[in-house]
Amino acid sequence: MSVSLDDTGAEATPFPGRYRVESLLAPAAGVSAITQRVSRVDVHWHDFYEVGFVTSGTAVHRVNGVARRLAPGSVFLLTPADFHEITASPGQHLRCYNVVVDPWVLETRLGDALPAEFTATAQFADDGHALEPDFERLHRETLEGRPVSGALRRAALECLVLELARICSPEAVAAATADGDDDAIRRAAQYVDRHFRERVTLVDVAGQAHLSPNYVSQRFHDVMGTSFQAYLQQRRLRFARSLLSATALGVTEVCHASGFNSLSHFGRAYRARYGEPPLMTRRAARDLPASRP
Repeated sequence: MSVSLDDTGAEATPFPGRYRVESLLAPAAGVSAITQRVSRVDVHWHDFYEVGFVTSGTAVHRVNGVARRLAPGSVFLLTPADFHEITASPGQHLRCYNVVVDPWVLETRLGDALPAEFTATAQFADDGHALEPDFERLHRETLEGRPVSGALRRAALECLVLELARICSPEAVAAATADGDDDAIRRAAQYVDRHFRERVTLVDVAGQAHLSPNYVSQRFHDVMGTSFQAYLQQRRLRFARSLLSATALGVTEVCHASGFNSLSHFGRAYRARYGEPPLMTRRAARDLPASRP
């Protein structure tokens, strides 16, 4: 069972699967922060970024099936491509700030300042105490809802995320000022990383890169080492393999959660990529001992 108490003291209803940004924040603001007291949060994923800061307690945090320890000062940023679960240490509750960020906020306001790889994968910092004032400001502005609160929340988020990027990826941040078509192609790939569970076309990706579809098709392989379609399918398959290895979701659920519309297509692609059917991965995962942080 999952227990997650928000600022109102209401118990959040647990469910496996996907949380959508529309249900958690007002679109005009794009950023919302609450405090939570958690004993367990079951496996789930979302179509938004999630930024967390632990104020007290300890827990095991499994992100994409890999266990990490959460403790006071721990900070994490999860992307729409990640899935995770949290289990507090026995007899404890994990208390934390939880910030929900609509992707457009990071993509439009911080896209030029952050390296593409930073927002393409989950980020973690064990000693993020210096960031606590930014979380407090975000939380206060969310609760009070005063004039221009939305703009202040977005500004506070920018400071928080840029500081986290300097902690986690200092060399990548220093190099993020590079521009040009190659960087645009990498950001197109980043768009695939965030939206692979949806219907993604070359036209969509080219629009994000502000380049023509034909040019993206030609340059994508040169920059990323594989074609656009192969990159998209590989991203979906990696997510599917992680779900099969780390959760109890059925093969059909994993198929659709990973962005495949056809179970038969998913099965053929999975076997071609990994040399075994999805069900065999699931059975092998059940035979493994539980990993420890």
